[in-house]
Amino acid sequence: MKTLEIFAPAKINLFLKIINKRKDGYHTIESVFEKISLCDRLFMKGHRKNEIIIESNSRHISSLGRNNLVYRAADYLRRKNKVRDGVSIYLEKNIPLGAGLGGGSSDAAAAIKGLNRVWQLGLSTSQLIELASDIGSDVPLFIPSSRFLIGRGRGDEVRGIAVANSFKLWHILIISDLSVSTPFAYSLFDKYVGERKTRARGLNSPKKMELTIPDYSANIISHALLKKDVSLLNYYSYNSFKDIIIKQFPQIARLKKKLETLTAESIHLSGSGSSL
Repeated sequence: MKTLEIFAPAKINLFLKIINKRKDGYHTIESVFEKISLCDRLFMKGHRKNEIIIESNSRHISSLGRNNLVYRAADYLRRKNKVRDGVSIYLEKNIPLGAGLGGGSSDAAAAIKGLNRVWQLGLSTSQLIELASDIGSDVPLFIPSSRFLIGRGRGDEVRGIAVANSFKLWHILIISDLSVSTPFAYSLFDKYVGERKTRARGLNSPKKMELTIPDYSANIISHALLKKDVSLLNYYSYNSFKDIIIKQFPQIARLKKKLETLTAESIHLSGSGSSL
């Protein structure tokens, strides 16, 4: 069998609004994603052995076994479709871990798309998205080919934004040595919301009740992209994690401040951080 190469692009959040916490423990979000040129690569080769083998060039991945998203995606796809063959996957990591760039989710989505071809499953995009949502909240984002997408629900309800291929946004991506796990970032957000509600109950003046999330939406960002209006995009970009992560991690705060002295351009946080 031939080796199949699949690209797994990183993403940045042009907009990320956490709306509430769901009963199942996940959070309802509204986000606009952009897939960027930074990417991992997966090399896959099917074999007749009934096993999944994952190897990688990265020393920072804690597990290449059952706790790894790529392994879980391959194992789940195989079990759901009663596949008897196995696969060997070499994961070339270029996307930093814990940077808010979706590397793990993108790798899992690439595995699903690649194995659909390696094992000749013939699954449609909608079927792949449904499978991806069972693996992780951000995984469905990386199944469609669209470069810009809106994500809602827990991030698994995705649709592409019909932006012309000729339109490109240029970013300078600043990545620190700090790694921020997404679950930890959400726990900080939940703590912040709880403290905010406690403070609000103790306030009597309406002027002091300005504790609500700005009334920005993914639709405004989508409109800015369709109109190719970068000024509008910068003005309405929003990330619910930004102030919380900057407050929690002084090194990110210092980095952001330093960048602001060097440029008049907008400085944003991607996902739950730590990249700017």
